[in-house]
Amino acid sequence: MRKFFLLSPVLLLLFGFTAGHVVDAKLNSLLLQFKTSEEAAKSDIFHAVTGPSYFIPNVKTLKDLSAQDRVSIIQLMGKNIKEYLASKEFLEKYNQYREDKKPAAPEAPKYSAQLKDEHRENLKKFIAEIERSKSQVANDQQAMFDDVIKGLHQQLKEIDDPKNTLYTPEMDSYIKQSYDMQMNEYAKSVAAWENTYPGNNPNPMIKIWLTTFLEKSAGINFDAKTTEIKPGTIKFIDQEYERKDSQWKLYFRAGKETVTAARTFAQDWLGEIK
Repeated sequence: MRKFFLLSPVLLLLFGFTAGHVVDAKLNSLLLQFKTSEEAAKSDIFHAVTGPSYFIPNVKTLKDLSAQDRVSIIQLMGKNIKEYLASKEFLEKYNQYREDKKPAAPEAPKYSAQLKDEHRENLKKFIAEIERSKSQVANDQQAMFDDVIKGLHQQLKEIDDPKNTLYTPEMDSYIKQSYDMQMNEYAKSVAAWENTYPGNNPNPMIKIWLTTFLEKSAGINFDAKTTEIKPGTIKFIDQEYERKDSQWKLYFRAGKETVTAARTFAQDWLGEIK
């Protein structure tokens, strides 16, 4: 029943990132069982860290490994992931991701003068279209357009009427107040963005990834009893554990040795991040 879960998604790096690293023959043989391309591995690692997300790759192969082999893979892959996240390539991807996450500035407001001009031009275009339509019908049908055209011309006059409350200094004041509020919120959003995604520094994001893993993998009762209710379907006897989310259950199935090794690596790494 045991499946393997570790500091996600380290095993997606099994093929590409082992190049250039010295590993013993047995471990190297184990690594080659997990087939993936280097580019796919890097992409999956990037999405895992930016998520943050945690998942199980290649479960069928993983569950056949011994506990010792799983621990060895965690240690090796943790080292390789750590090196990749410190690479220039990852930093460039992070900086692009950071820019993509930057809050968008609010659009500059339109004040009375511009709104009046736009309204005027739209009315003129509409009048021209109505007059064009009028000219294309029979003479005895043209009268039905006259009232519409007359009403539109009246709207044109009202645009410049000093009593028109749509275009007043007071309305401009309301527009400016609204824009100022938007800019204040934008400034707060940018400050939060800079704090979460500082330029050329993915460490805060990596810390969240590691911290989330440590929080979710803490306090797992690996001695919890299970029962097989039908072939291939296993449930916890204690309903408290059965109600746990899928990630908690994945950590349980990973086993104490596996999760402990992953947590130790994450804790050591977290302690190094400034």
